[in-house]
Amino acid sequence: MYLGLFHGRDEPKQKMDDWGFKGPMIGPLRWVHTTYTQTIKIAFESVSDAARFFSAHHAEHFMELDGDLLVFAGKYYGDWTVFVVDPEDCERPPDSFRRNQRCNRYWAHSACHDSGDDVVSRSENRKADTP
Repeated sequence: MYLGLFHGRDEPKQKMDDWGFKGPMIGPLRWVHTTYTQTIKIAFESVSDAARFFSAHHAEHFMELDGDLLVFAGKYYGDWTVFVVDPEDCERPPDSFRRNQRCNRYWAHSACHDSGDDVVSRSENRKADTP
């Protein structure tokens, strides 16, 4: 699960002539919780995932709202969404032009990053099963 930020601006009262800039896709997350439209609390799948977005070394973080804008990294976002990405959607496309095939890890999911193990993709498994 990811939290995507959109319609960014540098200041909360900034006059907008357009939709603003795109923000980060924060995650992977275990859950997202909103309390009385004042605070958004998120929990990352691992502390190493959280470290890419926050300086504190723990998996759970609070994100504050300033009026109707979500605040992240000193920027303000007027739109956000929570969405799920399945691990198989994170696979790289098949390599048809390389002599030495690259490893196809689930780059967007922490299991591969934290363990250091190579995660074999489903497409690689299918290739191994065919005669």
